[in-house]
Amino acid sequence: MSVSFSDQMHVLWKTAIHAVVWSVWLAYNQWIFEGKAMDFRSALSLVWRAVYDANRAFVKGCFAVPLGQVFAFEAELLAALMAINFAWHNGWHRIWLESDSSYVVQLLSSLSKQVPWRIRQAWQRCIYQISMMEFQVSHIFREGNQVADALSKHALGLEVDSWWATSPSFCSLLVGNDCMGRESFRFW
Repeated sequence: MSVSFSDQMHVLWKTAIHAVVWSVWLAYNQWIFEGKAMDFRSALSLVWRAVYDANRAFVKGCFAVPLGQVFAFEAELLAALMAINFAWHNGWHRIWLESDSSYVVQLLSSLSKQVPWRIRQAWQRCIYQISMMEFQVSHIFREGNQVADALSKHALGLEVDSWWATSPSFCSLLVGNDCMGRESFRFW
């Protein structure tokens, strides 16, 4: 049977399949190593929770922009400004921005004016936009935001700005991991 799904339905089905495999793996390991049997309701709950979270976290768009030679802080700040601007122009007015730069989080939280002069005009536009949104910003380590990290690395090889309405192929596994709530770790 040939079925044509929207991108969102494709992600939801893929997430459901991954969640089923994940819950079988968990049940098997729990049985082998702890001698406990996972009940059907717990496994089903895990699958439904993953599908629910995937639907909430559906990718509405992502971008990669070559910035040239800039400091890491400036790249983080510019990425945040661009993300807010993209959201504003697409009519997305409920935004939760995560950044691995605690200074960018502090600037956005306090609406500080202490930004590099080259981007002051863009900053003022951003302040106006977030004042008209339901906006939240929080810090996340790079390992917790692997999709954004992959997009920034991809931007290094670009010559022009790129926009995707869905997650690009080089990020789809990372998006799936995010939807499933899988953790990634930092090893020193």
